[in-house]
Amino acid sequence: MRPIFLLASVLLGLAGLIAGPVGADEARPVYVEIVEQKSTEYLLKWKIPPVMPGGQEPAVELNHSSCSLVGGGISGQPAGLVGKKFYRCAQANPVFSIDLIYPRSNPALTSLVVFKPLVGDPVQVFSGPEKISIELPLASSAADVAKQYTVAGIEHILVGTDHLLFVLCLIMIAGSFKRLLLTVTGFTVAHSITLSLATLNIFRLPTELVELLIALSILLLAVEIIKHRHGGEKDSFTWRYPVSASAVFGLLHGFGFAVVLQELGLPASMKIQALLFFNIGVELGQLAFIVGVLALVMVATKVTVISKHQSRLADIAVYAIGTCSAYWLFERSAFLI
Repeated sequence: MRPIFLLASVLLGLAGLIAGPVGADEARPVYVEIVEQKSTEYLLKWKIPPVMPGGQEPAVELNHSSCSLVGGGISGQPAGLVGKKFYRCAQANPVFSIDLIYPRSNPALTSLVVFKPLVGDPVQVFSGPEKISIELPLASSAADVAKQYTVAGIEHILVGTDHLLFVLCLIMIAGSFKRLLLTVTGFTVAHSITLSLATLNIFRLPTELVELLIALSILLLAVEIIKHRHGGEKDSFTWRYPVSASAVFGLLHGFGFAVVLQELGLPASMKIQALLFFNIGVELGQLAFIVGVLALVMVATKVTVISKHQSRLADIAVYAIGTCSAYWLFERSAFLI
């Protein structure tokens, strides 16, 4: 498994270093909430992730021919990261759309629209970045929930640089295909447990503490790898029992996955289904990442330049991963002070 260690660490480690200062786990959607106050009156509220330059955040509009904005709001103009508008409609219970109007273009932000009717359960619609006009259905089918939350899980893992770097470290530590399979399985089972516990409000940890500990887990693995490569820590717990180590850290990462799912919310009538399909999405994204790394390795190990300098490149990559995680550790520590 040495070629996997070499190329995976080089390419993904350097990618992580580049991505690190930008943000380790920015997967939060544009959150829009519509509260039906009467059959003809609606309060529109929104919260946009602070990842866009001032003035480039989208305008959020309720769109229907019978509905008009009242109370001094401005139509079609960016109105800040957090805000609200009030709409009155001439037609009772219209089926309207929520439009996200970006001044330039959407920088890959997903959206979560929650409709809270006067009677009945809230309706939630999770959409990808390509969809900027969301029509609110009267109810979500099981198929809709399965699709929305599977996609959300895949997108979360693939944009979560810190989680990907942790999985990359597990690939390097595993050392063989069989141990890799067992190690990833241990990680999967463990984070599924804490994801479920936290999402269902059975047991939770503060978000800031979870994100700090995730950064620490990556740093610890990077240190273990460097020590092992330079003749030390040959019999450490991590190297002798990678499955147990991945399971322990997996419990922690599950709380990190739960942070995103809690922000998305769960349909009141299909909580278990949404949780299940989000977790399936996470696993599919994780599997796609691992397969991609292995495929990349098979191609790149045929490159003579990489083979000739493999030891030096591997060291640089692991130090890059350690640098990223140390940066995140200090950055996230500030939120606990």
